[in-house]
Amino acid sequence: MNRPSVRKATRYAFLLGEHISHSLSPAVHNPAFAALGLDYEYGLLDVPPARLQEALARMRQPDCLGGNITMPYKHDVLAAAEECSETVRRCGAASILINRDGRFVLQNNDVEAIAACLSRRAATVAKGPAVIVGAGGSAAAMLEALRRVPPTRVLVLARRPEAAEALAERARGWVPVPVEAGHLQEGAKALAEATLIFNATPLGVREGDPSPVPREALRPGLLVYDIVYRRDGLNRLQSEALAAGALVCDGMRHIFEQAPFTFQMLTGREAPREVMLESLVAATGRRPLDWGSDGTA
Repeated sequence: MNRPSVRKATRYAFLLGEHISHSLSPAVHNPAFAALGLDYEYGLLDVPPARLQEALARMRQPDCLGGNITMPYKHDVLAAAEECSETVRRCGAASILINRDGRFVLQNNDVEAIAACLSRRAATVAKGPAVIVGAGGSAAAMLEALRRVPPTRVLVLARRPEAAEALAERARGWVPVPVEAGHLQEGAKALAEATLIFNATPLGVREGDPSPVPREALRPGLLVYDIVYRRDGLNRLQSEALAAGALVCDGMRHIFEQAPFTFQMLTGREAPREVMLESLVAATGRRPLDWGSDGTA
């Protein structure tokens, strides 16, 4: 388990996941703590599945505020929690864990981030179908967000169609528009007709990853929301979408929209959004894409 601290703080928060050394969360939260004079520190608990219980025990300690949960543990943490929000129950996944005197309370700030971004393009989302590529916790968060900003219908595409169908079946009870499922390889027509495409897979994290969306499906005016980010620039999907004239919301924007909700849940204080944005830009050398079409805004 990576030890997250090089100094002594009074309270700690963590990102719990596996292979997360690239994470920007410490670079966003630690300057925000400092700006409000809070002697807190945000670090990484980068652990394999065999050490998950050890990491959760650390997060129950009195000096731990809680933190964020990322892949592959967004579902696994549900079994350890004493309280879950309705959003977490519907999604079957959590992205915030709050430690309240040794009791775990789970929330999902993926939903809040996605809904915030979609609300700025609500009129466009409402014009046609949305396609979700992937069937994990992030895909469930998008379905939950689409309850608030509904398209005409939703199609969940995955390499494992049984996983897509299982998620779609769950969502039919709480998403107010038709939800269908299919195999990613058979989704070319749906992708070509979509108003919104959401990448809920990890493809694009590593250099050389292929795009989960065929280039021919990308076109001017299409909304592309890619939950993935890289510190060193845009991934293939984001670059190809911008080149095609699509409007892109990238993983950096998702991280930024998540952060204030996490901060408030952890501290009970309103987040210093400008400090968080400046810190994110300083860590990456670029601004997050907020439905940008030029790679800069």
